[in-house]
Amino acid sequence: MRLPVTVLLAAAFLVPAAAGAAHAQSIEELRQLSLKQLGEVEITSVSLRPEPLSQAVASVYVISHADILRSGATTLPEVLRLAPNLEVARLNAFTYTITARGFSSPESANKLLVLIDGRSVYSPLGSTVFWDALDVNLDDVERIEIVSGPGGTLYGANAVNGVINVVTRGSSQTQGGLADLGGGTIDRHGTVRYGGRLGDFATYRVYGVGFQQGDTTPVLPIDRSHDSWHGGQAGFRADGKAGADAYVLEGDIYNNQVDGSGRFADDARVLGGSLTGHWTRRLDADSSLALLAYYSRDIRVLPGSIRDELDTYDAQIQYNLAVGAHQIVSGAEFRTYDEGVFSAGPFFFPMPREFIYLGNVFAQDEIALRPDLKLTLGSKLETDSLSGPHFLPTLRLGWQAAPGAFLWSAVSRAVRTPSRIDQELQSPGFLAPAPHFGAETLTAFEAGARGQPLPQLTYSISAYYNLYDGIRADELTNGGLPIVLGNGIAGDTYGVEMWGTYQLLGWWRLKPGFEWLHKNFHLKPGATDFSQFQAIGQDPSYQALLRSEMDLPHHTEFDVALREVGPISRPPLVAELVPGYIEADARIAWHATKVLTLSLEGSNLLHARHLEAYDPSTTAPRYIPRTVFVRLRTRF
Repeated sequence: MRLPVTVLLAAAFLVPAAAGAAHAQSIEELRQLSLKQLGEVEITSVSLRPEPLSQAVASVYVISHADILRSGATTLPEVLRLAPNLEVARLNAFTYTITARGFSSPESANKLLVLIDGRSVYSPLGSTVFWDALDVNLDDVERIEIVSGPGGTLYGANAVNGVINVVTRGSSQTQGGLADLGGGTIDRHGTVRYGGRLGDFATYRVYGVGFQQGDTTPVLPIDRSHDSWHGGQAGFRADGKAGADAYVLEGDIYNNQVDGSGRFADDARVLGGSLTGHWTRRLDADSSLALLAYYSRDIRVLPGSIRDELDTYDAQIQYNLAVGAHQIVSGAEFRTYDEGVFSAGPFFFPMPREFIYLGNVFAQDEIALRPDLKLTLGSKLETDSLSGPHFLPTLRLGWQAAPGAFLWSAVSRAVRTPSRIDQELQSPGFLAPAPHFGAETLTAFEAGARGQPLPQLTYSISAYYNLYDGIRADELTNGGLPIVLGNGIAGDTYGVEMWGTYQLLGWWRLKPGFEWLHKNFHLKPGATDFSQFQAIGQDPSYQALLRSEMDLPHHTEFDVALREVGPISRPPLVAELVPGYIEADARIAWHATKVLTLSLEGSNLLHARHLEAYDPSTTAPRYIPRTVFVRLRTRF
């Protein structure tokens, strides 16, 4: 890493290190798990059943509830900056592009699946995630599991380069009242929550969140727009248990509005809500059955431009069974989308309203070949109304080579199915519909290792080689207009992800991370691409992270996070689109009492502003500003 980061780290740590030398024990130390206990935290994203993180046969990073609180973040995308196996780029005040293992840009960030308590928030309109509609109440999140690499066998199409699984806390863990309020140089944020009991068999919580985020700065001189926005969300969760049955019912409504003009449109809004139900029955000590169903309605309105109305209905069933050396997970899912897209501009859909369906069945068997060796075989058969059937297999092998070293490898196939924009969007004379646009495919080869060689040190490292085919290209017809979308790009990527935790002292913990990525893409024979490889994204070749967490005297916490992101260019363009940058976030918090915490938080502290993404063809580029935030958190 370059010298400036080293110098900044030293400067950030000198004063608190001296102050903490005589510190014996703090509130944070008492509630933090040891490094060994962290490795045994149970996750569900890799095998759809609880298993220790240390035994997961995949590249997985877990952001815990304590990590979220210490990050100082008020939005889900900002929390995801903690994950070294994700690329997080903020576009403007209200949205982001977030990817794993490449393809970062507003146009190409379509290969990452995001789940919130089992509910998919992947959009069929553009094969993407609309981050401006995800107002997750961070105070209620138990953990966030980030799997980098394909997850198609368990999660189906579009879990191509990774899965983000947000798991919220049971309502029994959030009893009583909470107020989390703050404001700063450009942002305001507040959460109020209350949890109680429903007789002797159930618990509940209700909450409300409100926010206001200020303008970012335009990059282009001709851009006179504003992008500040405000909004809110309210929701509930109830958990109950009766004998062998466990129930969860949760829901939310949200309404967010951009206070913009010009490029962002006056009073652009996103609003909607969801209702999700879970039922689980423990059949015996070795088997269980689970049902999940949800409904969501999401509306996006750009006055005078477009209105998108989406109703999603989904039902899933899962059966877990342990028989001898076999851990079997199987299930099925059926989902329908009822979507209406109404456009007032030159681009339109010939049938504004359409029903889209998908269905799948899957099975996965984890076989204990020896006490220290397990083989996982699985596959999902999925079909949808836009691209037909897909076969999504995986083979994974995990070996506990030594008490402190777990090795794993995997081969998997995944697909990104077409969106309505891919097949149906048209503009006379410029863009023709592409009803035969097919799925983008990935064959992935992965290997990794994780372990705890020393009591104070844990590590995880993984390498991958990805083969892509059928990536979207804007192909010319007969050498000219109109453009028609085709599967004309193929290529490969390879890279390395690594992170770890080092307990330097009893009161000081370091969390480094590093990611390196290389891409090779080309046009298939006979193909053209008017957009000059826009669909392969804009990715830095590397990014480095270092987080320091300190527990100081007088119940005080001091945390610093440094990140270095390499420059971004896109072949065949040789010009640098986004310069590389180094930024720092910091937080100092004082636990005044057992129920009251005061904190001062700063983001992007090293520069007044910086650029994270540049793609004027899809969104006006904006500089991301420095922010300072004061916060009060109390329980009652």
